[in-house]
Amino acid sequence: MKRFLNPLMAASVVVLASACAKVERIEVKPAKVALSEAGQSVALSAQAVTAEGKPVEKAELAFASTNTKVATVDAAGKVTAVKSGSANISVTSGEVSASAPVEVVIPSAIVIQGAPFTLTGLGSEAVVEAEVKDDAGRPVKDSKLEYAAADANVVQVEGNKLVAKAVGTAKVTVTSGKLTQEFEVTVKLPEVDAVAFETVPATLKVGESAALAVVAKGTDGAAIKGVSFTFTTSDEKIATVDASGNVTAVKAGAVTIKAEGGSKAAETKLTIKKK
Repeated sequence: MKRFLNPLMAASVVVLASACAKVERIEVKPAKVALSEAGQSVALSAQAVTAEGKPVEKAELAFASTNTKVATVDAAGKVTAVKSGSANISVTSGEVSASAPVEVVIPSAIVIQGAPFTLTGLGSEAVVEAEVKDDAGRPVKDSKLEYAAADANVVQVEGNKLVAKAVGTAKVTVTSGKLTQEFEVTVKLPEVDAVAFETVPATLKVGESAALAVVAKGTDGAAIKGVSFTFTTSDEKIATVDASGNVTAVKAGAVTIKAEGGSKAAETKLTIKKK
């Protein structure tokens, strides 16, 4: 005689089998959590499964954080960043557990080495070493840094390289995401050790003009760019000289032209002849 299983009884057997299924492991997704802002959250998905990988329905799962000062987790598995650091989120069902590492990196400050900077000599350069650190004082890897000068006429920025363009002071801003940091760059000239005339005409005739070339030199003998000179003549009745060093012959005679720059001076004599 055949016996038929009551459908209600069959359903009960299935439910009972599922409820009695043994939890062998817990699968957690994502396997790792990375957060970059305080208050940022990620929901963990956890599933208790049998040895065959079949879900165990109605398995009770408990979530916990090993470091609540870094990241918290609620009963539903939502992980929330608190501050920079490392933590593990454990998921437990009975005696079985799994975990997901959490790394919180919250960029907090841009740290610049060697600021403020002083560049001595036009054309001189300096490389800025800067890095972003999180609120735990750890370097933030692969941070993008952008540099900009407030006055490119004084300091030119090429990537993280500073190039002196003119005497003065300018601010340079470093930006990384929402973070900014400023530092000051001063451009000055080297100390002038000597001033010398480079181009002086042997003679000038009355009415003629000539440009006098003057150079300032440092203690190493190298020419210094950007030095301003003042020019004077010993006798304006014989020859005049303007602010740029242009001499104009007025009448026949001998005259001395003096150039001063960087607290140093040089003199040269000119002979003026009649036309």
